[in-house]
Amino acid sequence: MGSRFYQVSLIESSGSGGSLFRQIAREPADGTEDLHAWMVRTLLARRCDLGLYVGETGVIVADEDQVDADLWLAWDGVAAFATAE
Repeated sequence: MGSRFYQVSLIESSGSGGSLFRQIAREPADGTEDLHAWMVRTLLARRCDLGLYVGETGVIVADEDQVDADLWLAWDGVAAFATAE
């Protein structure tokens, strides 16, 4: 079993009509908070602006991420609307 992690990325539009994922933070997950709480705390701490963010949690196995869950979050700098994990 590998190390657990949390990661949050900002989803941005590319000039070609696609989407780009810009990583904002990635940390080991210690199990003390859920993905939603970690994302909100991280976005507040980094003073992130309005945007659509995706958070992921999972395990690193053989230098590869195995994502268990993701959470899409619309953020306005203070509050969020999120999908279910």
